[in-house]
Amino acid sequence: MKNKKKALLATWLVLTLCLTMLAACSNNNGNTTNTDPTNAPTSSGGDASPTADGGAASDLPFVNLTFLYPVAADPGPDQKLVNDEINKYLKEKINASVTLKPLTFDEYEPKLNSMLAAGEDFDIAWSSKGWLGNYQPYIDRGAYLEITDEMIEKYAPEARANIPDKFWPDMYAVDGKVYGFPIYQVAAKSKSLAIQKRFVDKYNLDIGTIHTYKDIEPFLKTLKENEPDIIPLGLAQNSWGLYTNRDYVDSGGFAYAKNDPNYTFIGALAMLDEKTEYFNTMRSWYQAGYINDDAPIIQNINDLKSKGNVAVTLEFTSKPGGEIGEMAMNGGNEVVYAQISDSYFTGIASAMHVINKSSKNPERALMLINLLNTDKYLYNLICNGIEGKHYTKTDDQYIEPIKDSGYAPNGDWVFGNQFNAYLKPGMAPDTWERTIELNNTAIVPATSGFNTDETNIKAEIANVTAVKNEYEVALESGSVDPTKELPKFKDKLIASGEEKIEQETEQQWEAFKKEKDLVK
Repeated sequence: MKNKKKALLATWLVLTLCLTMLAACSNNNGNTTNTDPTNAPTSSGGDASPTADGGAASDLPFVNLTFLYPVAADPGPDQKLVNDEINKYLKEKINASVTLKPLTFDEYEPKLNSMLAAGEDFDIAWSSKGWLGNYQPYIDRGAYLEITDEMIEKYAPEARANIPDKFWPDMYAVDGKVYGFPIYQVAAKSKSLAIQKRFVDKYNLDIGTIHTYKDIEPFLKTLKENEPDIIPLGLAQNSWGLYTNRDYVDSGGFAYAKNDPNYTFIGALAMLDEKTEYFNTMRSWYQAGYINDDAPIIQNINDLKSKGNVAVTLEFTSKPGGEIGEMAMNGGNEVVYAQISDSYFTGIASAMHVINKSSKNPERALMLINLLNTDKYLYNLICNGIEGKHYTKTDDQYIEPIKDSGYAPNGDWVFGNQFNAYLKPGMAPDTWERTIELNNTAIVPATSGFNTDETNIKAEIANVTAVKNEYEVALESGSVDPTKELPKFKDKLIASGEEKIEQETEQQWEAFKKEKDLVK
């Protein structure tokens, strides 16, 4: 069966190549795509493309799709203008249009939930493992459509061909099926402190001396004493998590010691004890005025950073070239990274597109997803707007965004294969090569591919989540006394079922280790 699928895919790719070459010969404006970052793709709009069935796009009935996705802030007044331009292109490519529905990070989850609950019509949404549109929980409630191998072979073969096979298992849900299509980009992360360069230069901070969160303390003290209008360390509800310990590998739900060949399960309760010193440090920083007073109240750190008066924040991914995006979110101030953790392979399911199970046009939705991940013209149109109005193309690789142009979603990672993105001022020419190298060389944790089946612990997870919401941000921001609140936190976790969650997860982890031969 597997060989048959490979043969079908190979036949389809050859046919697609032939059709593309014929189109290019008949019209010099034909679109070509190639996501190999060493041979950057080019695209300039073009004639109607053949469909997955080999016919013309005009042979398909016209449909309109709806696409929900999160953004840091309002993309701007030209959102509709760009949407209209996208629809002109999609009419030619797949005889479809799309209604773009950008929602702020704070709006996204409630809106997605309400639309699903009300049965509102939409086709594509943005999802992730462990964050907005949380992959497995939404699958459990029947929200997302299974995307089968056959669907991918028919409607998105080019996009799938760009994803290395070794990364694909990350897309499997607990039932072994796939319900989303990954947005291929950085698939590894390391925590870094994002520090405004003007203060690095002014106070001669040696970035090479910063290895853990504690190493930044003298710098925060200097800022507090000398920069009265500056917040030394900015935190919010979506930015806590400075703690790192290179002796452990943290999978999110549990950890194991890095030097333990048996990958012995260490639950959240035990890890809280490991974090006691960290909580005490954050408390002392908060009391010293290094952290903004409203840290546990502000929902989105970008709201605080946008004013340009936050010297240090936390960056969870630290991807090559990410400093440019940080500059835009820091009031135009340059930012440098100080890495405080190892780099870990996180998989490709941290950002993906999913199809609403109730979509009336799932095949066309997958065709659009295919274009977003392979068509450089379309991808850069939705990311950057219209050339000449929202950005200027300076050469084949680089563009210069036009300030206050009316369109700036600042979310390339939301829309599709990021290796198709134009580079922006300040980004190194080899940004995408370095990103792929990071993906390929990052530490792959033993937990890669492990997903906890939450069927038997759903109630406990809901209760524990409520307790975490009550205590975690307060402790992580230093706004409460850990000597008083940490014992209460642990007691409430236990009362809410944390021990049952850990027992169930550990049993599944032991079974996973045996299945994968992780312990000899």
